[in-house]
Amino acid sequence: MSLGSKAPDFELNDVNGRSYRLSEALARGPVALVFYKAGCPTCQFTFPYIQKIFEKAGHMEGFTLWAVSEDDADETKSFIQQHGLTFPVLIDEYPYLVSAAFGMEFVPGIFLIQPDGEITVSDFGFTKAGLNQIAGFDFFKANDGLPATRPG
Repeated sequence: MSLGSKAPDFELNDVNGRSYRLSEALARGPVALVFYKAGCPTCQFTFPYIQKIFEKAGHMEGFTLWAVSEDDADETKSFIQQHGLTFPVLIDEYPYLVSAAFGMEFVPGIFLIQPDGEITVSDFGFTKAGLNQIAGFDFFKANDGLPATRPG
């Protein structure tokens, strides 16, 4: 999905079967979505930073961060444990209808959706600029030794 587009509403379950609906989260504030596949090296590189961003920004009033897994429940649980994720991880099961609705071709896919449904960040791969926008502050610095981008 491109910048300025309206995000499609969806409902997905987490690994415990709890249901999450985008429109309900948007009623509370902005929502960050990070689509991934566990076997993707760039996703594995990115998710420790996503967790650190959540630890700093995830408790801001109304802010929601969800990962969207394109893996089965067992692989998703393993990824959550491996990376110590403490935010909701939803499962988009085959045939990946939510991923398709967001135009996913590469992962990670990172989106920031405003309460009115407008997409204000649409990024693929690891990008410091996109993740800084998700965080709402300069989490990454120019001279931190990390690449500015890493394709998915």
